[in-house]
Amino acid sequence: MTDLLEEIRSQAAREQLPILRDPELPLLTRILQQTKPARLLEIGTCIGYSALIMAPFLAEGGMLTTIELDEERYRTAKEYFSRSPYARVITALQGDAAQWLSRLEGPWDFVFLDGPKGQYVRYLQLLMPHLSPGALIVADNLRYHDMIYIKGTLPHKHRTAVTRLRQFLSLIDDRRYFDSVFFENGDGLTVSRWKG
Repeated sequence: MTDLLEEIRSQAAREQLPILRDPELPLLTRILQQTKPARLLEIGTCIGYSALIMAPFLAEGGMLTTIELDEERYRTAKEYFSRSPYARVITALQGDAAQWLSRLEGPWDFVFLDGPKGQYVRYLQLLMPHLSPGALIVADNLRYHDMIYIKGTLPHKHRTAVTRLRQFLSLIDDRRYFDSVFFENGDGLTVSRWKG
């Protein structure tokens, strides 16, 4: 597995693909080690690195479902999954996550959000009826290159994404639904426990 993960990291570096950053790995793996999820959903497969990092921490008989919008990245991830010891526990889906979420039943006890940042709030709203009690939602890149902290006018091309990320933060800060913690690791990571 180590060689396969290194191969994925090399490809990601060569092609400048957004995979999990090293500072985020210890936190994510520690959370997974403590929770041992049975039904894990990832939005934003990229080329499969994070799915293969998470798969060893599934509960016995657990399943991981991962969704990727980009067809080429999806095909690459599928190829890597087929070469891993986790091919049978990973289901890779290609397409718009919002459309898939209306079809997938759940319930999910762990969700890793790492797809289009401007869609996090929409994804979470679609997911809330399908979360197990006490489910964990881990969302990556919440600092959004520190643009989340900008006061005043935002750069035009990032305005919508940052506005929607702030809506997502507002939703996970709502104590009626979630208990949340914000970690500064990497580009920012939030961990939220569903109270529903």
